[in-house]
Amino acid sequence: MSAATSTSPGISLLLDDRYRVEEPIARGGMATVHRGHDERLDRVVALKIMHPHLAMDEDFRRRFGREARAAARLAHRNVVGVFDQGADEDRIYLAMELVEGDTLRARIVDRGRLTIGETLDVTAQVLEALVAAHAAGIVHRDIKPENILLAQDGLVKVADFGLARAIGSSNSSASATLLGTVAYISPEVVTRGHSDERSDLYSLGIVLYEMLTGVQPFRGEQPVHIAFQHVHEDIPAPSTVASGIPRELDSLVTWAAARTVEQRPATAADLLRAVRELMETFPAAVQDTRPAARELGDTSDVKLPTSHLDDVVSELRRGPRAFPAGLLEGDRSDIGADSSPLPAELVDQVPDVAESSELALDLEHSASPGSPNSPGSPDGPDDSDSRDASATAESSERADDEDASERTVVLRAPKGRRGRHLPLGTRHRSRPLALMAALSLVAALALGAWTGGDWYLNTGPGADRTVPILTGTQLTDAEAVLDSADLAVRTEERFDETVPAGHVISSSPSTGTTVKKGSGVELVVSKGVQTFPVPDVEGMDLEAARSEVEDAGLELVEDDPTYSEEIAKGEVISQSQEEDALPAGGEVHVVVSQGRQPITVPDQTGRTGQSARSALEAAGFTVTSSSAHSSSVPAGSVISQSPASGTAYRGDTVNVVTSLGPEMVKVPDVFQKPEAEAKATLEAAGFAVTVEHDRGTPVFGLVYEQSAAAGSEAEKGSAITITVF
Repeated sequence: MSAATSTSPGISLLLDDRYRVEEPIARGGMATVHRGHDERLDRVVALKIMHPHLAMDEDFRRRFGREARAAARLAHRNVVGVFDQGADEDRIYLAMELVEGDTLRARIVDRGRLTIGETLDVTAQVLEALVAAHAAGIVHRDIKPENILLAQDGLVKVADFGLARAIGSSNSSASATLLGTVAYISPEVVTRGHSDERSDLYSLGIVLYEMLTGVQPFRGEQPVHIAFQHVHEDIPAPSTVASGIPRELDSLVTWAAARTVEQRPATAADLLRAVRELMETFPAAVQDTRPAARELGDTSDVKLPTSHLDDVVSELRRGPRAFPAGLLEGDRSDIGADSSPLPAELVDQVPDVAESSELALDLEHSASPGSPNSPGSPDGPDDSDSRDASATAESSERADDEDASERTVVLRAPKGRRGRHLPLGTRHRSRPLALMAALSLVAALALGAWTGGDWYLNTGPGADRTVPILTGTQLTDAEAVLDSADLAVRTEERFDETVPAGHVISSSPSTGTTVKKGSGVELVVSKGVQTFPVPDVEGMDLEAARSEVEDAGLELVEDDPTYSEEIAKGEVISQSQEEDALPAGGEVHVVVSQGRQPITVPDQTGRTGQSARSALEAAGFTVTSSSAHSSSVPAGSVISQSPASGTAYRGDTVNVVTSLGPEMVKVPDVFQKPEAEAKATLEAAGFAVTVEHDRGTPVFGLVYEQSAAAGSEAEKGSAITITVF
């Protein structure tokens, strides 16, 4: 771990009679790191001591130990070494390599942004560590600047390998730790809780972005806001935030941190090769460049990677526009200011009306407002004085007309009939009125038909709509876009292995299809990965548990077995999956009992009775004791025990026989008794008898002397000599 200056006082604590705990140097959501000293090997270490609330979780302790052992096997120059793991009362700790230097977080805070060369060098060394870890089957799961240490000699080391999984127990602490690193979490971890080697690459891509720009790509007031952005937004190119970043580096960052797992590098080795290639190809001047923060308005040369949803909705609302071909427009001066252009399909009716009213149909250029020939122009000739000149000009303009679309239809009476006054009641007077009424009716019908057609084709049911891109979007977003396009929505739910729950799997009609307004679009919406309830197999026989788990569509995985005093051998002690339901093929980890743990019976012969009892009880045995006289074993010492050696189980009974010392017997009085009687009496009392004849063959055969005084006590079994005369 990285050493940092600390103002906290030192701590006088010795873990396992070996590791001296000194001042704290870092604190995280899972543990506090202290500088320490290995008293046995006389070396400086970093001691990572887990927080007490985690140490109380038995599942955490077991998983932490397993992951720590895996990390200890990972020996690499770019990985912080793990020396030892242990528990001292309620303290779970790791003894680790102490790295003198800074964290990458401190370096970014100090400098704002790293140079291109520094960024690539740090990234390459982190990838070296990831390549080694992934090859060993270890996924880091918590790559972030705080876990990347920069030694004083330029060496980069990654800390906490394999430990992120240990905090995955189903308690609030795990959730807190997840939120603490949400800035670097991959989308698949947010949506499915799944992580693999490519999840580490995503997190490293975020770190790479931060080294170049000095900021994180996704920020929000609450952790859930940031997690939402990871799932629904692509990481922007670093050059949108900071200038001086080569396009190749933009591509590297967006490749590593692609939202879709399949679009990321397949392995850390692939990404490492790309980083090394950039280090070799970028000239020194580029590598020495430190990106500069862009000022507001300084991104006109940078193409936005995505379009805002509001822009898409606005575009959809516009809809397609269609106009009838051959549209003819009436002369405003004759038909009226409110007249609308005549649809082409109605123009064929006009000659019949004109013929009956002796009117001529003329084509002429539309006069632009303000031109010399336009009506109402201050420079134009008076209409009454220039009609003949107008007619001549009209004939000339028809020959020079360039585009029929620039012409208008003008309904006008023949010159010979203009201005003629006929008597009231004559046929000639009524015919123009009828004709004008007919023309007004035709114009009204034309206006209504065109307006109706325009409404039908652009606003009404006949309007065309294009099905937008919906796949992968959230259902609420897809519904909003379709509603703004006046399209109906139908949904169908389906389980899917890759599309997160609540997101669109597919649409029918498909993207790009042209449909009529109001048409229905059917969306297939993901229900997420199909999960199956995890059966409770604790206390079951292993084979029965395996059958139960496999019948549920899951896979049973045996973790390291352990001894149990309560659970019989071959039965499941515990299961440690974190979810109540898992996807098909999900792993249910179980710990199987090895039965009662055999314990070696220590030989206590010759030790004092009290010390023998203490030693056996400390080993887990129940001790019973008895006493016996012994001429060879001092009083109070153990003469024998049963069982004397071998192994037994915790709680088994060991009987200890304690010496009372030699047995003392009162010496009988055999003075002046016949030899045979005296000898029998002494032997009956427990003595060994030796007979001496004072003068050869005895005369009277009576005892006149014994070596032990009558009435005294002597050790049973000891020898007494009698003298017979």
